[in-house]
Amino acid sequence: MSDLQSELLLSDPEHTARALEAVKAVDPNGMLNVAFETPRQIVDAIAKAKSFNEGDLPLDRSRLHLVGLGGSAIAGELLRDMVAPKRGISIHRGTKPPRDRAGVIVSSYSGNTREILELSHQVTGGLRTVVFFASGGMLEKLAFDWGIPLWKMPAGYQPRAAVGWSLALVTSLAERWGVYQGVIEKLISAAQKLGDELGHGDLHHHSLVRSALPIAEAIGDKPVVIFHSLRCTGAARRLAAQLNENAKQIAFALVMPEAVHNGVEGLVGSGEVDKYSLIFMSDANDTLSLQDTMDRALRFFTDKGFSTLVFPSAGNDPFELTLSRILIADMISLFIAAHRGIDPTPIPAIREIKSMEPPLDLMNYDKDMAEFR
Repeated sequence: MSDLQSELLLSDPEHTARALEAVKAVDPNGMLNVAFETPRQIVDAIAKAKSFNEGDLPLDRSRLHLVGLGGSAIAGELLRDMVAPKRGISIHRGTKPPRDRAGVIVSSYSGNTREILELSHQVTGGLRTVVFFASGGMLEKLAFDWGIPLWKMPAGYQPRAAVGWSLALVTSLAERWGVYQGVIEKLISAAQKLGDELGHGDLHHHSLVRSALPIAEAIGDKPVVIFHSLRCTGAARRLAAQLNENAKQIAFALVMPEAVHNGVEGLVGSGEVDKYSLIFMSDANDTLSLQDTMDRALRFFTDKGFSTLVFPSAGNDPFELTLSRILIADMISLFIAAHRGIDPTPIPAIREIKSMEPPLDLMNYDKDMAEFR
């Protein structure tokens, strides 16, 4: 068995219960509750999607384009973690998608993300099928003005806390457009299974919650570098994003085997062996050569004296495995937030940078953006 496919390392239930109470003490806005809500979000969103209009079938159904940032983009990568071929979804983080005839999803939870609003003008028109995802905002207005289908998410969440909605809507539309087959049923099954597990018994006994705590304690206050395989891209980005936003702790993801051709030199060359926590995230379906590369990198860094951790997962198929990784990632970030005495909900740095943007002139927005159409 690969070193990276070891069994879950579980904390003691009583210790986990105390850690959960510590999270609640710094979490007045209930980010912890939202982490456990993700399976229900998925089921509710798939049910709601049945009433949404998917527009005309795209002329090219071999793939789709997802335009989004943050959790919206990560949702597409999480779906790619679950399915093959990987080419089924192209993710565009503030970059213009190709002008082919594949369908385009434009996703902004708030509906007011400036970069996404700008791109919405570039992808509409012609023979392209476009659908907007938002909870409201300017993107909802544009959908109404332009006659574009809007798949509306419930308002009131932090965007990162609505990942279940984003993931489920992307999955539903991908199947409705014929890009994938059978993905909705598998995602529902995985979400219902995890939701049932979370709904029975005390959460401090749940194996995924108990597996997150030892990782959080081992990370402590250290910056995190996540070495991951392609099959875990969405989960790795989710972990990095949650550590940054919930725990206010720097983390970034490096895909393997690319990272052993560059990133390893920077870490070793820093001479700061005690500064970083390195997390290795792989999948049992990774190629044997990639598994070997991951194992060698893990041994290399361990021998050099770095703190190395193996990210766990649990499940019988890629859908269950991915949902387990989402929950574990969320819990790690919340346990670290509690350790640092930080409320996980506020994102003051992001909001300060956004406050520096010039205000949107909603009355003249179409005129100002005409050059992009």
